[in-house]
Amino acid sequence: MFTKKELTWMIIFILIMGFILGFSEKPDFTYYFFLISAIIIVSHILVKKLFAIYFAVRIEHKPFYWQRWGWYERSHLRWPIPMGLILPFFLSLFSLGIVKMLWFFEFNLTPTKKKSLRVRGMHRREEVNETDFALIAFWGFIWLLVLAIIASFLHHPDLAKYAVFYGLWNLIPIAWLDGSRLFYGTPFTWFFMMILYLISLVAVML
Repeated sequence: MFTKKELTWMIIFILIMGFILGFSEKPDFTYYFFLISAIIIVSHILVKKLFAIYFAVRIEHKPFYWQRWGWYERSHLRWPIPMGLILPFFLSLFSLGIVKMLWFFEFNLTPTKKKSLRVRGMHRREEVNETDFALIAFWGFIWLLVLAIIASFLHHPDLAKYAVFYGLWNLIPIAWLDGSRLFYGTPFTWFFMMILYLISLVAVML
């Protein structure tokens, strides 16, 4: 289900996220924050992959890259910069852990060999469209809220808090993060999720 590249990047980002979360709170870097990072990242990607199967597509995650710097066709960097790798780490380092930026992944999808699949009583189109991206991203955001609720009931407030943080950061519609996929695919759903996450943020911070 996970490609070798995905597994490699997942391990790298679990280590980076664990560093970011533990940098200002526990300087000894206990395994606790690496475990929280692993639960959030692995489960979030796994849920999206499972829903991708339902929508008859295959998704693959990669770091959030910065390549386009303008509107013109020529406004592209020759070599994309992996901002999902560089920006969160150094921003946390330079801010002494105050800013916990959790932008890591973007995903692309391709249709599977299956010709059609019944969705809401209708056969979906074989072409990939923005709605496919949006729906997969949506269920990923829903899962993070569910994870936060489960963690709260099990008395793991840090896991609940950072699951919400992770979702809220990725809701920001920048580049091709999940928030952009949701915003451009179903704008109303994006606004609804943003309100829901802001309410959840207040709840986990109390």
